[in-house]
Amino acid sequence: MRNDDWRVGVLFSETGVTGAVERTQRAATFLAIDEINRAGGVRGRPIVPIAYDPGSIPANYRDMALKLVDEDRVDVVFGCHMSNTRKAALPVIEARGALLFYPTLYEGFEYSRNCIYTGAAPNQNSVQLVQFLTQNYGNRVFLVGSNYVYPYESNRTIADLFVRAGGQVVDEMYVPLALDDASIATIIERIRRTKPDVIYSTVVGDGIVPFFKAFKEAGFDSKRMPIASQSTSEADFRQLTPSVAEGHVTAAPFFSTLDRPQAKEFVASYHRAFGDDVLPTAPAEAAYFQVHLFAQALEQAGSTALGDLLPALAGVEYDAPQGLVKIDGATNHTHLWPRVAKVNAKGEYDIVYDPSVRVAPDPFMLEYRPESAMSATRNAIGL
Repeated sequence: MRNDDWRVGVLFSETGVTGAVERTQRAATFLAIDEINRAGGVRGRPIVPIAYDPGSIPANYRDMALKLVDEDRVDVVFGCHMSNTRKAALPVIEARGALLFYPTLYEGFEYSRNCIYTGAAPNQNSVQLVQFLTQNYGNRVFLVGSNYVYPYESNRTIADLFVRAGGQVVDEMYVPLALDDASIATIIERIRRTKPDVIYSTVVGDGIVPFFKAFKEAGFDSKRMPIASQSTSEADFRQLTPSVAEGHVTAAPFFSTLDRPQAKEFVASYHRAFGDDVLPTAPAEAAYFQVHLFAQALEQAGSTALGDLLPALAGVEYDAPQGLVKIDGATNHTHLWPRVAKVNAKGEYDIVYDPSVRVAPDPFMLEYRPESAMSATRNAIGL
């Protein structure tokens, strides 16, 4: 690293199956870096991003993380979206003593000294979402997800929460990341057969849009039986007509419609930088504020070395678009503001549940002491 700048790695995909949402995270990262640099940088030195496009392929995240730390000599990397990409890059980050900032909701049940998790853990979205769904729609849930680690683990938690609420998992299935017409037809047939109250979807990436379209074309009523999906964001719903998107539900700490001065300014700045056609997602907001948290910690530490940054990160707070956020030094996860929203007739999110309470991270769900949700799921569906 040169003495006149702070070099950081940026590892978000602009192409591939999750390119749509990762482009919003990449954009938000660059927005935050630009804001910090225009304000004078950190200790008078600019943050200089070195960015690569992994193309949504897990092995590329590993290889590009290696390039960033070994060849580009960076100590800090902002990036990854799907959990399998985080798990591909993190061993490299750990082996080199670097630090990964990971800004995406995920399945929980993980800790690494070398990772700062700024997306929501299950106690900061899944708990609130299941409470809302069981109170407003019913307690019979159909689980469907893409075939990789996050959907399996997220569905395990969701199944446990539904069963604990007196509910039932009526069916569970997994489909390829490159979702094909035959898989979509199978999903629709099994929904029609099991007649759930709610579909919980962890389908990710390019498969989201055709799945939601097929759901509408099948004649299902989202006002009575919505798809609840935390892996679906504004970036996905912008690709759907409002009539297809309306009525579906999600949970996240941030929505672009949040009525808060910091949120409105963030959305406006994002539009000025990247145009009106792109909305910042919850993962983008996390990508944005984590850079500001890093800059505050770097101002204190004066070094990007892991041993210097971690103590400083545990001592700073930032007034993010969603609210005041901070890192929990014991878990490396973030204190966040859970909310639930529903898509309205304009294709925008109406926030329907906002307790306005900051929730401490509980990535291992210790407060809930979940039983074997897999056993609960199997019993509920008769396996």
